[in-house]
Amino acid sequence: MRTWQKMEELVDRGLVRHIGTSNMTVPKLKLLLRDARIKPAVNEMELHPHFQQAQLFDFVRSNGMVPVGYCPVGSPGRPERDRTPEDTVPTQDPVIVRIANRLGVHPAVVCIKWAVQRGQIPIPFSTNRGHYLSNLEGVVSEPLTDAEMREISTIDRNCRLIKGQVFLWKDGQTWEDLWDLSGEITPP
Repeated sequence: MRTWQKMEELVDRGLVRHIGTSNMTVPKLKLLLRDARIKPAVNEMELHPHFQQAQLFDFVRSNGMVPVGYCPVGSPGRPERDRTPEDTVPTQDPVIVRIANRLGVHPAVVCIKWAVQRGQIPIPFSTNRGHYLSNLEGVVSEPLTDAEMREISTIDRNCRLIKGQVFLWKDGQTWEDLWDLSGEITPP
């Protein structure tokens, strides 16, 4: 809360208009909302068709925050050290590929369309001009159908790709400790 209060001071001083959170879980957001003077405008979180985080997504939206989704196409270029055998790739999912074929676009564009139509702000990472132009074109061209949106909602694999191992500083911690998987904040 000390950090959040300093961010609120930035708003008070007119240095920023909005403040937000990143990688906050429902239990952590509940505490922040309880004690904050200024509500977060956004919560940035991993969101893609294989990791839809429905409970967190709905909580963020129902509390007037905007979900900002990183890894919207599933982070296919992340380093090998950050991969695990259970990871899945949404752009290779048969549902995503079939929709991409219907639209004549790359499967990544389908993931971006899904994100925007779902009500999140996707932040795909690319340094390739063609990729970011096709992503932008994709969100303003033919939308996914309601049936396609429903079908994509069924391919959630609960597959977190960015597990956060780099944030583990204590012996005996696992990446699961970061994400409050039990619904309660993991003790420090």
